[in-house]
Amino acid sequence: MRHVIKIVIILFSIGVSTSLAQSNEIKIRVDGLSCPFCAYGLEKKLNDLDGVESINIDFEEGLVVLQVTDPGNISEEEIRTKIEEAGFTPKEIVFTGTNEKPNNDD
Repeated sequence: MRHVIKIVIILFSIGVSTSLAQSNEIKIRVDGLSCPFCAYGLEKKLNDLDGVESINIDFEEGLVVLQVTDPGNISEEEIRTKIEEAGFTPKEIVFTGTNEKPNNDD
């Protein structure tokens, strides 16, 4: 019985840490991505933002997902600027894990 309880606790801990990691995402729609080379150039720019842990770019869908330490430390304006510096057009930006409601200027 103790082994079952330990397993349940371990599985619960893994689930909690996974859900916490997923809550610190910023999802961005980007126009103009057409190839892996484009995605690489954008990734280099976005890596300059403080607190970015990982970047996943789906150039076919035009979707960028940033995993960040604290989404409240990165402003929508900073993200838009980096995307424009890379030569692309930022569209919808969605912050998860914060109470911030980004201003979408589409």
